[in-house]
Amino acid sequence: MEYEIITQLKKDFYSRIRSIQTESVPQSQCKPTLSLLTEEELKQLEQIWVELTMWKNNQRH
Repeated sequence: MEYEIITQLKKDFYSRIRSIQTESVPQSQCKPTLSLLTEEELKQLEQIWVELTMWKNNQRH
């Protein structure tokens, strides 16, 4: 069960990044944020976001 939650949170993380990029600045005016980060940096952000989201959800219960 927890594995499925984490997998979904990771998908949500990338969806949020993509939506923020498209809303903030037109594509022709900037490089995508994801291309500016190394694979390691992106994985670290993903992990932190998943942990924070899970912590927030646990605080509500």
